[in-house]
Amino acid sequence: MADLRITELAALAGVDLTAGDLLPIADISASETKKITVTDFFGNASTLIADATIPSGKILFASGTIPGTVLQTGAISATELAADSVTEVKLADESTVNLVTTLPASGAYIGQLALDTDDLKVYCWDGSVWQSIKAAGSVNTVLATGSGVVTVSVTTSGDQVSIATSLNDTTGAAEFLAGPTGGAGAVSYRPIVGSDLPTATTSAKGGVIVNGDGLRMDGQTIEVDNDVIASSNHSVVTYNAKGLITAGRQLISNDLPVATTTTVGGIIVGTGLSVNGAGLVNHANNVVSATAAKVTYDAQGHITEALTLEEADIPELPASKITSGTFATARIANDAVNGTKIADYAISQFGDTQPTAEHIGQFFFNPLDRKLYLWDGNVWQPVGVSYGEIVFAGTYDASTNQVASATGAGLAAGLTVGAALPVASANNSGFYVVTSQSGVGIAPAPAVQLYPPDLILSDGTSWSEIDISTTITSQTASQVGFVPTGNIVSTNVQAALQELDGDKLALTGGTLSGELVLGATSGLAFEGSTNNDYETRFAVVDPTADRTITFPDESGTAALLSDLNDGTY
Repeated sequence: MADLRITELAALAGVDLTAGDLLPIADISASETKKITVTDFFGNASTLIADATIPSGKILFASGTIPGTVLQTGAISATELAADSVTEVKLADESTVNLVTTLPASGAYIGQLALDTDDLKVYCWDGSVWQSIKAAGSVNTVLATGSGVVTVSVTTSGDQVSIATSLNDTTGAAEFLAGPTGGAGAVSYRPIVGSDLPTATTSAKGGVIVNGDGLRMDGQTIEVDNDVIASSNHSVVTYNAKGLITAGRQLISNDLPVATTTTVGGIIVGTGLSVNGAGLVNHANNVVSATAAKVTYDAQGHITEALTLEEADIPELPASKITSGTFATARIANDAVNGTKIADYAISQFGDTQPTAEHIGQFFFNPLDRKLYLWDGNVWQPVGVSYGEIVFAGTYDASTNQVASATGAGLAAGLTVGAALPVASANNSGFYVVTSQSGVGIAPAPAVQLYPPDLILSDGTSWSEIDISTTITSQTASQVGFVPTGNIVSTNVQAALQELDGDKLALTGGTLSGELVLGATSGLAFEGSTNNDYETRFAVVDPTADRTITFPDESGTAALLSDLNDGTY
C-alpha cells in the first residue's frame, strides 16, 4: 500500500506491541528517516535519559523490594529503620560478640563484646580500652596469712591464683607438731614425752620401761645385764634362769658319753687306726694309691698290696651266662655273619604302612604299590623309581605337538600316534613320554620350551615337564673322565682337549717343527677362488727310491715340462 503520514496510520493497541515492531525515527547524522525496533529503541534510549529527570512515582518496583544497586551508601539511617525491625536472622556473624584468639587494637563500636577463645575470657570495648568483665559474686582477691603454726602464701598470675602452705619454725629443740597428751586441744609445737607412746604388746610396737630381768640402760643404750670374762676356749658353760652364761670351762673326756652301736659318743682308737697330735684319725697301714682288680688284705680288711690280674684268675663261663652288654664290632671276625645268621626283616621291613625304623640304612618295601624306601636316620627316603610307579608310553614331537610313537601301554592309556597328547586323567596318571624333537609344547602338553630327552609326566590332573636336557647339557668337559692315550696324558676331556689344541695345526696356518709325511693315497689340492668347481692338484709319481726335489733360492714361476716342450718358456 502507499506510504501514509503517521497521523493516517492505524492505531496499535499496547497489549499487541511486540519486540520486533518498528518505530520511525529521524537520523540527524544521515539526514533521513529510518526505522528501529521497539526493543532496540528502549534498550538504548534509557542510557540517554538525563539524570534526575524520572520521578520516583513513575518507577514500578516489584512488591516489597528495592534493587540494592539503586541505594547509595549510608542512604538508610536509624530513622528509616522501624523499631524492632532488625531480628536475629538479620545479624551478621560476630556482629554482637567478636570471637578472637588475640584482642584487636580497638572495637568496632562502644559496647562491643569480644570473647578470647584461647582462655574463654570476655572483654567489652569502652571506646578506649578493652575492659575485662567480672562475674557477679566472683572471688577477685585472696589474702595471705603468716600467723599460727601454718603460713599461707598467695601468688597471682593473670586470673590464676596459686596458694602454698608451710610450717613455721619451732621455738625449741626436739619439738614436734602435736596436741595435748591428756585429751583434745589445740595443736602446737612441743617435745614428745613418754605418755605420748602406747604401751608395747606382743603383737604391737610401743614404748617399754627397762627395769632389770637381764636388761639395763647404759646411758641411752639398752644392753644385757650380765658381765663375764670373754673367752673362745670354753666348751662347757653354766647359765641362769634367763639363759645368760655365768661361767665356762674346757671340755674333758668324762663330759662325753661312751659311744654304742646306736648312740653317738666318745671312742678310743683300736687296732689298725692311729690318732695324731691334732686329733686326726688315720689308718695304721699305708699303700700307694692305685686301681686294681686283684688285691691282698690283712685281718682288719685293709688292702696291703695290688696285683696284676692274670688269665688264670678268670674262670671259664658258658655263653648262657652272658645276659647283658654288647660285643664290639672288633670281636666279630670278617665274613663271620652269613645269610643264616641274619634275622628276618633285619635288612628290610615289609608292610602296607611305614614302620618304625630299627637302624639307619634299613629298607622298607610296600608289596601293594611295590615302592622301596631307605631310612636315613630322619625319614624314609624313596629309592629311585619303584616298579609300576611310572610307565613309558612313547615319544613326543614338540615341533609338531604330536605323539611320535607309542608303546602298547601308551596306546592303552589313550595315546594316538600323529595326534596331540590326550588330556591328563586317571587313565594315564603315571605315564610319561620322551621328547624326541625340540619345540614349545601346546596344551595339554606343558607350554614351555622342550628339548630331547625331556620327560612329560601325567599326574592325572596335568602333564608336567621333567627337565632332563638341562641336566645333561649342564655337564662340563672337566667332569667327564678320559683315559690317557698316545701323547695325551690328561685324565678328563677338558684337559685332553686343551692338550690337543696346543699340539694341533690350525686351519689358518702354522709352523711345523718336524717332517710332514703324506701317505701313498694322500695328496695336495688348491681350491680355486674364481671357480670353486676347479682345483689344482699336486701329484707325485710313485718313487722307486728316495728322491729329493730342490727349489732354487730365487723368486719366479715354476715351468712345467709341457711349457718347455711347446716353447712357452
